[in-house]
Amino acid sequence: MRKLVKILMLILISLINYSCNLDEPAGNDYYYTWASDYLQSSSRDSRIPDTIKTLYKLDAAILAFRTMLTDTFARDNIVEINEDVIEEMYRGLICIYNLKNYRPLNIITEHYKIHARENPSLTRLILVVDTTKEWAQAWRNGQRLTGNQEIDQLILTYDLQLGKRWFFSNYHTLISPRPLNLLALKNLFKKIDGVLDAAPDGLIGDGNDIIFNYARSNRVYTFILGWGDCLAGCMNSHYWDVAVTPDEKVKFIKEYGDLLP
Repeated sequence: MRKLVKILMLILISLINYSCNLDEPAGNDYYYTWASDYLQSSSRDSRIPDTIKTLYKLDAAILAFRTMLTDTFARDNIVEINEDVIEEMYRGLICIYNLKNYRPLNIITEHYKIHARENPSLTRLILVVDTTKEWAQAWRNGQRLTGNQEIDQLILTYDLQLGKRWFFSNYHTLISPRPLNLLALKNLFKKIDGVLDAAPDGLIGDGNDIIFNYARSNRVYTFILGWGDCLAGCMNSHYWDVAVTPDEKVKFIKEYGDLLP
């Protein structure tokens, strides 16, 4: 009997210590850890609403694009984002989403709905053109194709559409129906006579985001919640690190940062 009581007391002490580690902040920051094993998940998305799949496919494209930035040649010269890399990023995100009923990920996916920050844009390219060029008149008139072979070839190759006119007549926006590396595409446009400048559209300030890294064979996604005057750069941030294995198991690694709002 005494032995049973001693065992129960040890279990109770362990639970109290574990609870304290989860709930007690150290100063203004805190660090959560999960001792649970890897949880089996799946990248099947047949039961996921299309609106959710669209968001995570864009997240995956943003993360795949960021991997291109580490390669100077790819960043400046390759317009297409590798579909295999996008698919890999997407499968990992879906594995995480499919465990959304687990408390930590319910907070990430359902409560705060954290997604990757698209900056620069992967779909909106802004061009500044010389309005004295004959081909530029077509865009001023709202016509997609210009009669300039180099311009029109890029438009047709990447299925670009002409956006709404700017207040300034020499500014125009080309819109892609799918994510592209616009840093490389703008270089192609800037080589054309009459294109004075080109750049992807961008966002002001800071906000929520997803960061991707490899850890051995695992894919690690860091979900970031930002708040507090984010237009000037978020004053507060909170983080969740989640690993996904090649066989689609998910591990909740740690949670840290400023106290949640």
